[in-house]
Amino acid sequence: MGAPGAHAQAPDAALTEPRQALERALDCRGVVAGRPAVLLVHGAGSSAEESFSFGYAHVLPTLGYAVCTVQLPGHGLVDRQRSFQYVVYAIREIARISQRKVSLIGHSQGAVLVTYAPYFWPDLPAKIDDVIGLAGPYRGTTTADAACADGTCPVFAWQLRTGSNLNAAYRAASRPAGPSFTAIATNFDELVTPAPQAARLDGASNVVIQDLCPARPVDHYLLVADAVAYALALDALMHPGPADPSRFDPATCLHTIIPGADLAKAAAIGPLAIANATARMATAPEVDREPAPQCPFAADCPPPQLRLQLTRRCANGRRLRIALTGDVHAVHGVDFKLGRRLVRRDVREPFAGTVRVSRRAHRVRLRAIVHLDGSARRPSLILSRSLPRCGGAAAAGSS
Repeated sequence: MGAPGAHAQAPDAALTEPRQALERALDCRGVVAGRPAVLLVHGAGSSAEESFSFGYAHVLPTLGYAVCTVQLPGHGLVDRQRSFQYVVYAIREIARISQRKVSLIGHSQGAVLVTYAPYFWPDLPAKIDDVIGLAGPYRGTTTADAACADGTCPVFAWQLRTGSNLNAAYRAASRPAGPSFTAIATNFDELVTPAPQAARLDGASNVVIQDLCPARPVDHYLLVADAVAYALALDALMHPGPADPSRFDPATCLHTIIPGADLAKAAAIGPLAIANATARMATAPEVDREPAPQCPFAADCPPPQLRLQLTRRCANGRRLRIALTGDVHAVHGVDFKLGRRLVRRDVREPFAGTVRVSRRAHRVRLRAIVHLDGSARRPSLILSRSLPRCGGAAAAGSS
């Protein structure tokens, strides 16, 4: 595997970051089969420890949730297309271990990562329950526009511009079915501007803190510790669908910090976290352009590499085993047709199974109509193969 970011991603946006780096970045505690799990993703310039250790990561386990965090490369100040890979890997791994859907909470750039990952990786929506963003710059931010106005700025700022290539890709993508989306914003956000409009997510339950608690003095950084934002996040986690402001208890406005938070740790980490994030962003290397979009964000992504494998056994029931292999993470669903007859429909991995066929069926072809993400950039593929003779195997691939 080459150096991170040194080459274009595979057609299904295969994870090109080193496997060991992906594994080291994920910290999960108490994730076991059957237990609900929440993944926390920090923002640009921060860390999992600085953003969540005293609040969400401290309190959610007391409510029965297993909590995982991911440490983004370079504190999230690198090409965001690399950071996405850490979130995608984390979601898949947590879902694999817990054997149930994962809920996601992200702050700032972390909100963008958890929100748009299921838009572009077709296997993820089936693995996700709630997506909750705190101060997410879903529309970009004019703060980044100003920072890059002279033609040079850090790579993360290029991608946070309102007119960035990544933001254009987000706008062109279709919202996936399945997960519920909640976007929580504050009128006093000094980084995601104009506030609160820049933190509004189309198709989500959009809640502005001051609409519930007028004049509440919560800025961009304090949102990760705010009691009202936490109450909304918890409402989404504990009910079907996104957060519903009609269930909000006005008495929550009397609380400042997340109930049950580690106050001593918050007092020690809070000011240091803001100072660290500010210093890291201010000293991030500057470049003169936004990195080119890679798959799955590029408009001209080639089709994924897939193979249709058939194995036929005529004894004991005359069964035909069908398997779609290769870059299956790019696949949203498959219709398997024997001639004109639909014999199997799969909407999640492993896209494999068996069907009955006649002993005399030799000239009939089996077709796999492979549905990708449903956008114009990723049209459906059709793989076709003649049935092998009894006891034989055959395979056809895409290119």
